[in-house]
Amino acid sequence: MIFARIFGYIFSKLKQPAVIGEIVAGIILGIISLIIFNGSTYNIFGHVVNIPTLDYLSLEFDFLAEIGILFLMFISGLSTNLGQLKSMGKTSSFVATGGVIVPLILGIIFTLSFGYSNQDSIIMGLVLVATSVGVTVRTLMDMDMLDSNAGTTILGGAVIDDVLGIMLLAFVVGTDPILYIGVKIILFFVLFLYFGLKVIDKALGLGERISLPKAFLSIALSIFLLYSFFADRFGISGIIGAFIAGLLIGHSLKSRKIIDDVQSLGYGFFVPLFFVWVGTQLFLGVKNDVSALTSIWIFAVIIIIIGVIGKIIGCGIGAKVAGMSNRESIQIGIGMIPRMELALIIISTAISKNLLSTEFVAHQFLTVTVVLAIATTLITPALIKMVFKNK
Repeated sequence: MIFARIFGYIFSKLKQPAVIGEIVAGIILGIISLIIFNGSTYNIFGHVVNIPTLDYLSLEFDFLAEIGILFLMFISGLSTNLGQLKSMGKTSSFVATGGVIVPLILGIIFTLSFGYSNQDSIIMGLVLVATSVGVTVRTLMDMDMLDSNAGTTILGGAVIDDVLGIMLLAFVVGTDPILYIGVKIILFFVLFLYFGLKVIDKALGLGERISLPKAFLSIALSIFLLYSFFADRFGISGIIGAFIAGLLIGHSLKSRKIIDDVQSLGYGFFVPLFFVWVGTQLFLGVKNDVSALTSIWIFAVIIIIIGVIGKIIGCGIGAKVAGMSNRESIQIGIGMIPRMELALIIISTAISKNLLSTEFVAHQFLTVTVVLAIATTLITPALIKMVFKNK
């Protein structure tokens, strides 16, 4: 937390998004932790002291980080106007479709050109499809731009983008029929979005009738965590459930009573830890795969370029077709650049299911995916600040 705040402050003074400082703090802490937490045993004044390994400590850190990204998406849902999101639904659909098709096709074509098999190329194409909006949401929140047309479209597009990515992964992996996955996703949205609009207001009213400190906040947090849980169990990402919970609670007039408390809890503790965790994961990914990267650095650079350009072109075209201005289309495309959780899930699933041609290719693709996550995570905040600042 101390490192997160120090580096966040330094970067804000440099007129850069504080989130970059928090990620850098994670990278530095990753280096320090690797040196200190190495599993060594010392005898200090006759007492045996066992230093835990970084892997042992990371389990607790992973849990806090997961709560952090859920809080971030919950807060973004609370801050999003449901009516505006509905009005941008068509645009979000076009954006998500373009952001899936263009990176997928470019990824397949360029991976094939490097001599990889058809199956390998499809997997790399799928890696490029996934969007991670955690960095984008945090940056737009810091700039007070999340409720702009472009910010709202990015949120809606990211939800649809994730759903399409999950369905494509299910189709390629073949663990469940794609129709079954589709039915589960539709069922989740029907149950938790449509009926949520009718039930959540009454549930929040219960919090008002319980005369206990912050009972209203407790009810809201319970709804948020339940939505995250069931979204995960329905085969969707938990962050989508968190966002929808925030959206529905934010739609209620009663939500004004808890927004400050939720932001204090999220930004005061969990959210910074998520971005520090991102930094440590990026460092550990590079440390583990630096040797493999030297043999495929040209391929990695091209995949990063495709990952950036594919989203800008695909999402930008989708936004333009839906009637957005050139400036807004570029803003949306840049906001959809980051890759993180779903990209790593896709490549990990492909490796565990032995979908890649050889073990060596699996190691190469994992390395490239980690580097892609690093590059897109670090460059996006600066690009967002550049294209969203006032003329």
